[in-house]
Amino acid sequence: MAEYLLKEQDKRIISFLDGESRISINKLAKKVHLSKDGVNYRLKKLFNEGIVTRCFAEINVAKLGLIIGKVAIQFQNLDDKKANEIFEYLKRSPKIPWIVYCSGRWDCIFGIFVKDIYETQEIINEISENFGKYILSKEVLVEPEYYVASRGWLMDKKTKVIAKIGGKVEEIVDKLDIKIIEFLAKNCRTPILDIATSLNQSPGTIINRIKNLEKKGVIQNYFIGLSLEKIGMEFCKAFVYLQNPAKKEYDLLVDYCLKHPNVTAVSKMVGAWELEIEMEVKNFDEFYKIMNQIKSAFKDVVRSYEAVTITREHGRDYSKFL
Repeated sequence: MAEYLLKEQDKRIISFLDGESRISINKLAKKVHLSKDGVNYRLKKLFNEGIVTRCFAEINVAKLGLIIGKVAIQFQNLDDKKANEIFEYLKRSPKIPWIVYCSGRWDCIFGIFVKDIYETQEIINEISENFGKYILSKEVLVEPEYYVASRGWLMDKKTKVIAKIGGKVEEIVDKLDIKIIEFLAKNCRTPILDIATSLNQSPGTIINRIKNLEKKGVIQNYFIGLSLEKIGMEFCKAFVYLQNPAKKEYDLLVDYCLKHPNVTAVSKMVGAWELEIEMEVKNFDEFYKIMNQIKSAFKDVVRSYEAVTITREHGRDYSKFL
């Protein structure tokens, strides 16, 4: 494995948090073989230095009655000032939870959570009205399923935590559930007592609600955000074109990708391409080698791919639609 800009004990802490970031300090201390005070000190330092940016619940928005989509945009005649203006505009949109700027064929990619196809059309129309002259081309895709994976590269882990988002769209939560989800999506380490006090509920009610949300698959897992730039890593993404594979071949490819230590997300897409793969790598050469491994292992399934390096990200913000 490559040498990353993290101390070994910090890597262990981050590795155990990623996929289980609601873990108590006592349990985390036992896992990483440090004292409770030692773990507290290192965790606070990781947050203060902006290396760990957040701890959050990964929510299956399909169970909130929302359809998942994605838009890729290629800009033209765009200077830095206008690029920042568009980025800030997208951040303010109530239906856009995630935005990245990137280098490659596509300059901007963002996710959308909507109730129906008409809301998608409204989002695209508004962007076109405000910034149409700066858009050279765009692709709008539906994302029936995507998978988020914990970071295997941190400790060369063989077993990864996988969250599945999407599937049948159904609304199975009530108003209290939504309020609890809002707390956990923003900071899943918020103490139960704080949530209970804020919502005027008993701690037992909050605990039972969270357990039920987990059982129903509304809350999938608890992950962390990392500032990759500060630890010497890069965020790369592949848009993969397939050769009309059977469902079994498709699923085998997804499973293969998710098991790779550098892969952090895989999306099944309906649109211009059929698959997206996200990775955290030490450089683009490593990304290129991994993609070649995938192509070689599935030469009868993968036709080709396009790649981008993510240069700026606004991470998933669930508070917009809760």
